[in-house]
Amino acid sequence: MRKQFIDVSSYQEDTKEFFQAAKNQGAEGVVVKLTEGSEDGSNYVNPKAAAQIRNALAVGLPVSCYHFARYTSVPDAQNEARFFVKVARQMGMDDTTLMISDAEVHSAADYQAATLAFLQEAEALGYKRTGVYSMKSFFTGGILNSQGFGNRPKWVAGYGVTSLGIDNAAAWQFTDHGIMGIDTSYDFTGAFTSTGAGGTVPTVEVPKPQPVQHVGHPATGTYTVQPGDTLSGIADKFGTTYQTLAAINGIGDPNRIFPGQVLKVTGQASPQNTYYVQAGDTLSGIAAKFGTTVSALVQANNISNPNVIYVGQKIILGGSSSVYTVKSGDTLSGIASAHGTTWQALAQKNGLSNPNMIYVGQTICL
Repeated sequence: MRKQFIDVSSYQEDTKEFFQAAKNQGAEGVVVKLTEGSEDGSNYVNPKAAAQIRNALAVGLPVSCYHFARYTSVPDAQNEARFFVKVARQMGMDDTTLMISDAEVHSAADYQAATLAFLQEAEALGYKRTGVYSMKSFFTGGILNSQGFGNRPKWVAGYGVTSLGIDNAAAWQFTDHGIMGIDTSYDFTGAFTSTGAGGTVPTVEVPKPQPVQHVGHPATGTYTVQPGDTLSGIADKFGTTYQTLAAINGIGDPNRIFPGQVLKVTGQASPQNTYYVQAGDTLSGIAAKFGTTVSALVQANNISNPNVIYVGQKIILGGSSSVYTVKSGDTLSGIASAHGTTWQALAQKNGLSNPNMIYVGQTICL
């Protein structure tokens, strides 16, 4: 009979009675969520993790740890790994602990490389047993290559399926309502259920940090675009309009935003940015709002009749007709060099949060 294990986060209990009951129902291992990444670097620690580790070990269940990944690049992945390792050390998890990257948010251009970098960083910091968790669709859809992780355990989630689609899975999360009514997995290799597989009972109570907002950062007035986001949807979250967001972020096409892009969600558009006409707007009203003149807007936008503007029209602000439209292969530094300026100046002038993220068709004020 295949061994089974459970995974827990702050949504599950942290008592000794809970883990004893799980053991009585057939659990032979526990994977505890320790941490979660965050784009602003503040990160998150499961406030129940210390007690969950302590009480799982107390009833004789081997403990592994996982980090819910949100990395968008290799450097991000390495930073998240360092945070994960730091917290694992605080929790008393020794070097034999199996450390898992929960890679289910496809937010990096090369997700395979970023995930592998995460595991390699954890290994370089002393945790030699690392593995990756993700959905079957990630492994079979080309987002992750199971062979590219070598002998590291691959833990695959697949509910209601008869095959995981890969031939080297170490574990199969087959249900989210198994033992104790929660996520339950089969362990094919013993990686998650072997006795003595990491961890000693923490002797110092670890402070319980408050969860952070993972994508919206009120303190900095920014939001990091997630897969599936639209500018209008983001605007609704923050009580504004997509036209205003486009204006304060210098977005030339409001239908083209991408995961990982950092958007300003507060503040006013500067005269160098763009504005999208809203119902009831007049050119004179827009000019007054942004501290310019009707004649300047007419010149900058080649408007033949200042009395005729339409909802959704893009208005270049600031009274300058010196603009550049991004083409395929362009970089901000290349545009700057061609026009006798610096990329830093262009980034500041156009309100670009990330100078490495420009796109074809974007309007750059020079």
